[in-house]
Amino acid sequence: MSQVIGRLLAQVRTPTPAADAALATLVGLPLLGWTWVVLTIAPGPSPVAFAGALLAHSAMALRRTAPLASFGAVAAGCAAMLAGAGGLLLPPSMLVFPWSLYSMCAYGSRRALGWGPVAALLGSAAVGLRFWLNPREASGLPPAFVFLFLLAVTMMMWSFGLWRRTQRAYLESLEDRARRAEADREERARRAVHDERARIAREIHDVVSHSLSVVISQAQGGTYAVRTNPDRAAGILTTIADAGRHALADMRGLLGVLRAETPLESESAGSAPTLAELPRLLEGTRAAGLAVTFRQDGAERRLSPAAELAVYRLVQESLTNTLKHAGAGRRAQVVLSWGSAGLAVQVQDDGPGDSRPPGGTGLGLVGMRERFQAFGGTVAAGPATTGGFHVSARLPYLQRTEQT
Repeated sequence: MSQVIGRLLAQVRTPTPAADAALATLVGLPLLGWTWVVLTIAPGPSPVAFAGALLAHSAMALRRTAPLASFGAVAAGCAAMLAGAGGLLLPPSMLVFPWSLYSMCAYGSRRALGWGPVAALLGSAAVGLRFWLNPREASGLPPAFVFLFLLAVTMMMWSFGLWRRTQRAYLESLEDRARRAEADREERARRAVHDERARIAREIHDVVSHSLSVVISQAQGGTYAVRTNPDRAAGILTTIADAGRHALADMRGLLGVLRAETPLESESAGSAPTLAELPRLLEGTRAAGLAVTFRQDGAERRLSPAAELAVYRLVQESLTNTLKHAGAGRRAQVVLSWGSAGLAVQVQDDGPGDSRPPGGTGLGLVGMRERFQAFGGTVAAGPATTGGFHVSARLPYLQRTEQT
């Protein structure tokens, strides 16, 4: 909703000839009609005065798209009104002069700013001179008073134009800062995904090496079993087939989330952790000052190394975020629920849930989603309804995530 309102406000702030023409017509028609009436009643007017009024009102349609040219046309029109107004000292259409002066200062170039005080001084002096040359029509108003009053009004409009110009520059700087912040956030998210996928590529060696080691060792033993114990050789071949099938499934699952340009590094960054190492992770977290409780529901099932690694990293990242955002002295709970169709992982703490990015948009959780999506799983994170922050994930039992 806020983005829609922001776009509407941006459209209103954007100078458009159609909007300026509509406003100039709305304001100009009453003033132009009033000017025509008083010029008709006043003694000795010339058609030049009405032509000047028409020029001034028409030029206001370009007050924001071509402010300096518009002001020049308005000034020429006002001069024509003063010269041909006859006994009418100040036609009503002269009111467009301060409005045009404001527009020139607010929307014109920096060079146009210096013309503001000069135009205000000359315009006020021209009207004051006309009052001085026509004392009978001036009704006793001192020309000096008229000059100073009009100078104050025009300088005030020039000041309003400067204020509007400063406001526009400030809003543009805020919008530019917001655009750069959004671009930076997207770039950091893309970089996090890239780094996580690169780390997955490094771990492929560890995830698959176990299965390949089994294949090699069983194949070596099978060459002897074929000659000495054919029944045992059949079991060895079955083991080799299962290990190869699981290795291929893990490779497909992990490589599916990698970009084509991501290099596959053959060197391992260390042994890939499994669920059996969760107690050690929890002990290290408790030593850091976070009280963690762990519970498993349902009958535990054996997962593939890649799936176990995904679950381990999710718990590790969630507890790390709790230490980072909630601090030591808090409590957290880790629950693994082994259901009939999949494994549900819940990590919840009692810290301030609103101190973290909404909807789980942290960079670490971006990588966790990538891991679980490789196996058809999902990850959700956010403030818990009972307080604190929670991370929930679901990993379905697929052929490539479960070992039989």
